[in-house]
Amino acid sequence: MDPWHRAIAFVRKVDERGAEQVVPFRWGRALINRRLNLVHDLNFLIVDRVDDADVGALAAEADRVQGEAGISHRRVNVDDQDAADRYAPAFAAAGYKVERFVVMVHRRPSGRQVDSSGVREVDWTQLRPARELELRQQPWANAPGLVSQILAKHELTASRINTRYFGALVDGRVVSSCELRTEGNVAQIETVETLEAFRRRGLSRAVVSAALEAASAYDFVFLVTDANDWPQEFYRRLGFEPVGIESRFLRQPKG
Repeated sequence: MDPWHRAIAFVRKVDERGAEQVVPFRWGRALINRRLNLVHDLNFLIVDRVDDADVGALAAEADRVQGEAGISHRRVNVDDQDAADRYAPAFAAAGYKVERFVVMVHRRPSGRQVDSSGVREVDWTQLRPARELELRQQPWANAPGLVSQILAKHELTASRINTRYFGALVDGRVVSSCELRTEGNVAQIETVETLEAFRRRGLSRAVVSAALEAASAYDFVFLVTDANDWPQEFYRRLGFEPVGIESRFLRQPKG
């Protein structure tokens, strides 16, 4: 299996474990979690086969499957990079936001020595206040119930796969952190965050470096990051290289 497919297979395995229901449809399967119905990453369609599918048909399936489940947003993931590129203009014309995330695999040491001595392995209760603070600073944080559901999603995911947390502490509280998910010979680094007041101090570099050290026994280490944002260059400097794009098409409910 090539690196891109290996990473996507791992991500989808974790995604499915968070679903209350997996609903098959003509071109793939839909993940449904009614308890956490506001969380996009728990409620979406996965297109496994493109065949004769077009965007109109896929959007109709999203309306049908997610509508019947009481999900207000619509999200379709197309796990075929060429097809996703072809579909993007039509999804955009249909009111969907085109979201692209780059899959990056760790292949070489960091270009410079990183001091991670100030990083500690912490538990979720230590990390949760910083995670909640970061979420509540987002522009969409006033949506009723959304922050609580996202925090519950993190807890649900951690209960489905081995998850370790690495944090940089200032005055006894976590201000920068990341997760390390592992299974078999695969490790994924996820949710790298530093509180705004503590950025540009090298803390993200330190926590990711600590996670990489913990993942050194795994033969495949990867992460997924926004293809249109600066962190991918930061990860390149830590030895990650891009291997492909994950495409998501999202339509928010009106209002």
